[in-house]
Amino acid sequence: MSSLRAPHVLRSATLTLAVLVALVVVVHAVGGQVPKWETKGWMNVVEGPAEWFMQFVQGASRLVKGGSDGALFSARLGCLLLLILLFVALRRWMLMYYAHKPGAVDVKKLVSSAPGMEQQLEGLTAQLRKQLSETYLYPPTALPAEAPADNFLDLLGDVDLEPKRLGTSLLRLFSRLRPKIAYTVRGVLRRREQEPGFGVTVTVTSYAIRGSRTESIWGPAWEDAIQDAGYWVMATLVPVTRAGRRPPWQGWCGRDLPPDLFAAYQQARELSQERKFDDALDRYYEALRLDPTNLYLRTQIAGIQEQLWLHLDALETYYGAIRLDGRNSAQRNARTGMHSWDPRRTLRHRYGWWRSGLLEARFRYAVVLGVAERTAEQWCKIDDPPCPRRAHARQQIRQALGPALAARHWRAFRGLMPPGRAEPFGPDQEGLVREWLETELGEERRRYPVVREIFQLACREEMQQLAADYPRMIRFRHPFVRAHGTLTRTSLRLNRDVWAPLRLAWAHEDAGRDRVELLENPLPWPSSAETLARRTRAARGAFRGVRRCLSGGWRLSQDNYNAACAYAVAMNGTDGQSGSRERRALADLAVDELEGAAQADVSGFHPVTRSWLLIEDPDLEKLRQESRFIRFERETYPHSAPDRHRPERPLRPEMKAYGRQLLSGCAAVMEHTWRLRRGQLPAEPYVLVEWFAGETELWRCVDRIASNQGRNWRDRQRLLQRVREVADTRLLVRCGLPSSLPEMDDLLDEAAWDTVDGVQERISSFEETFEKRLAALSLAVAAGANGSANRRSPIRLSTQWLAAVRRNGASPAAVQQAAAQQACSDYETAWRAVRDLLDPDESGTALSDALRRFHAPRALIGTGPRGTMTP
Repeated sequence: MSSLRAPHVLRSATLTLAVLVALVVVVHAVGGQVPKWETKGWMNVVEGPAEWFMQFVQGASRLVKGGSDGALFSARLGCLLLLILLFVALRRWMLMYYAHKPGAVDVKKLVSSAPGMEQQLEGLTAQLRKQLSETYLYPPTALPAEAPADNFLDLLGDVDLEPKRLGTSLLRLFSRLRPKIAYTVRGVLRRREQEPGFGVTVTVTSYAIRGSRTESIWGPAWEDAIQDAGYWVMATLVPVTRAGRRPPWQGWCGRDLPPDLFAAYQQARELSQERKFDDALDRYYEALRLDPTNLYLRTQIAGIQEQLWLHLDALETYYGAIRLDGRNSAQRNARTGMHSWDPRRTLRHRYGWWRSGLLEARFRYAVVLGVAERTAEQWCKIDDPPCPRRAHARQQIRQALGPALAARHWRAFRGLMPPGRAEPFGPDQEGLVREWLETELGEERRRYPVVREIFQLACREEMQQLAADYPRMIRFRHPFVRAHGTLTRTSLRLNRDVWAPLRLAWAHEDAGRDRVELLENPLPWPSSAETLARRTRAARGAFRGVRRCLSGGWRLSQDNYNAACAYAVAMNGTDGQSGSRERRALADLAVDELEGAAQADVSGFHPVTRSWLLIEDPDLEKLRQESRFIRFERETYPHSAPDRHRPERPLRPEMKAYGRQLLSGCAAVMEHTWRLRRGQLPAEPYVLVEWFAGETELWRCVDRIASNQGRNWRDRQRLLQRVREVADTRLLVRCGLPSSLPEMDDLLDEAAWDTVDGVQERISSFEETFEKRLAALSLAVAAGANGSANRRSPIRLSTQWLAAVRRNGASPAAVQQAAAQQACSDYETAWRAVRDLLDPDESGTALSDALRRFHAPRALIGTGPRGTMTP
């Protein structure tokens, strides 16, 4: 349980309402009987309420009136006690409400127990307030605020209870009932000799529950300690406030939330918004390690994997997320086998199949299955020798997901006839279907056309299951469409009835005559462009029917966007001159829906979906080439440069540009680092050991990235981690690390600066040149296998320097400066050559030339009479 107790808002609200009802009933009883009203016609409706209200007013007047017409003393005393009790309960409820909402968080100015810190207190306090405000949960107070009164008597203060001024006094009392702040944060700066030596003791005080929590946090610098203190404050407040009931923290409501978990999630969220996806994935996986059953963390990881075109990884992540429904395999299989009209699908709410995050995860899982031209391509991709780690990762995913997909989606293949069988699969032949699926998805087969159709059929079946669950969830759990985010009934029906069948038809048509042994279906499948055109016209009618189902209700931009995706997918069946008219008509319909989506939510649509709509969404690849879409882009997303046709796979040049920025930035950081190290000489032997050990690991990371063309995000992230370990943080910021993944528009703008025509050719030329430069970098850096040549590899040279320093640096005598200075100069030159090599305008042999001039340690280091290293 949380160390800071959660406020009981409902309990205090119930008590306040009960006291209010009792007071109203007593005042009404004091009023006695009032004369009956004589009304006619429609006025009879208000006769009863009017008499009740007049009796209440008469009772209130008798309570304040003196003489024989006034109320009895006992009645006045009882009403006064009830009124005081109402004020106490109302104040208690307001405190609880503001603590749960929460209200303003008052961050007091930090104080210091260490001397000489007075000038830094204002800046560190501002940093703490900024840290809290950047969480988008609790903005700190901008104005001075006083703490709430400790008890009800303190609220009275100078309130005059004289009957003549009772009205003014009550208004003043009511204004004081509303608390100005909900929590107070205080901090004391501390110093100690032990590392880390900079600390802050933070105290969070809650005025609703009369409780507080204190923690001492230490860091290598004041800024780090303040940042961790901000995360600790937020991790303390989230479980006891309203934010603890929203994703992704529902599981931590009322419990102690680990500050490391909140910090990892917050940092990952900020990094993903800045398109620093490598760091974001690393922080998300750190958060998932601390909270492995968090559904929302998994879906956000899968979202980044989709943006990086790691669809196979995203499919595995989504599949792991949808299994967090509280059921075992037998229960899940039994539910999947129920008909859509089966009442057990609705009545069995023991498990979490209906909760919001799970349905969104199932929807995205079905979408990744439906984008089978990418997912199946990665599934069937031949292992690439230059990137063995990615090949090993794909193999592990296939071995895990193959049987899982067969167990979950075998029902989608009932009625289909595989090659070699004389009759289709029956409804009770689960074992045969699963065996056939595991064989087709296994390592020995993996035929792209078959795998693609398997994924499309699984997508259609998953959409049907999801649509069967969703309407009952809406009817029995959430009466409003908006209660479930952007996943609406319209979107589900559209994807089930139009989008999934169109993609299935597209996959079957693309196989064409090239397929060897495809599924034979006794049911009529589309097999020509004319059939796709008929499906397109059916899609238009289906979408109109879906819109009629929700006519008069709330409409979300997601519905329009999904309709546009359906029209864009239908354009894949209109190739050739005969289908040009149909293709233009579909493009017009799709752009009309996109315009409707843009107008439906002007405040939130454009910033969130711009990159996805213009670059990343695979459904819109054909649509982006149409003139109508280009005109829509110019009107909706104004741009400084003219719009151009984008490549079908924009992530490839984006990743090449990102790899160039990453390697160039790391080389610049290490070049400056060795220049600074040269000024730190002479240095102790253990310092030199740390330098050369870190340098060896850095060059290994560079070699790994160059050899696999930067395809593995874990290799890129490891290089960033190693640079952070050896370089100063300010130097990283100055050199632009960590770098953001550039957008395709930025690359096009840069290419269009030099030429008007041939922008795409310039992008392709950049890709080819960068691949050649990476190959040259790998050739120069690689140490060779089993001790073979490349003797001038910086990995081998760094290893030799490390061994020489360890061998000759055992003596406590200081190492002479000349050899270390020469090594610093050589490494500085080598890293500068890496930057030159990655520049297309510089020589492609810059690094090789620099390594030829690199001094080997044997030529510079000897053993003196006292064991010192001498040139």
